[in-house]
Amino acid sequence: MKLFLSALCLGFSLTAFAQNVTKELKDIETEEQAEAYVDGKKKKHYQIMRFNEENHQSKLAQDLLSGGQGTTTSTRTQFEKTYFKVVGKTNDPHYRLSYIYLDGKKHSMKEIDLIRKKVLLKHDSQLETFANLAKKYSDAKNAFKGGDTNWVKITDLPTTLADLDEILGHKVDDIYMVSNKETNQFYIVKKTHVIRRIKEVKVLKVVEQL
Repeated sequence: MKLFLSALCLGFSLTAFAQNVTKELKDIETEEQAEAYVDGKKKKHYQIMRFNEENHQSKLAQDLLSGGQGTTTSTRTQFEKTYFKVVGKTNDPHYRLSYIYLDGKKHSMKEIDLIRKKVLLKHDSQLETFANLAKKYSDAKNAFKGGDTNWVKITDLPTTLADLDEILGHKVDDIYMVSNKETNQFYIVKKTHVIRRIKEVKVLKVVEQL
């Protein structure tokens, strides 16, 4: 009997939580409201995500991208139900580069200059692809992806690389150097794509434990 009552109470509790989430999501319409809603909550269960039409090809992403502001959907597994609501939608310019990051705190300038020369020589002579060279030399987290940034807004690039004039000043396949000696950040950059406008949505995600 106690087990039955406990299960019953748990069922009522989960139903109430689901109803609360549905009501709360209904009242959230803007990015600012969504940010205020997740502030201070566990990121594992409450977060704001971004999906764009180039980097995200799942059915969920496509459904969210094709819907308008306020589009809401959910997914369910044995253990949780996840709610998604579109709180922002843009069609802004996106950029795609590949880069090798050299940390001046790990390498001397002599070592950095030597790596630069090796990269240019091997790439220009087609001995190795830029992606392989990035995997070999880059100190960045995206080294395992060959230094590829994927499609991102300029504000999502490393600060030292987020120079629109610099990017526009180069053609696709150009390789150029960017340095910030004050922060000990040194980059070998390859422009891999022309600028493209890409649809992107900001999505409020809430996870309900079942």
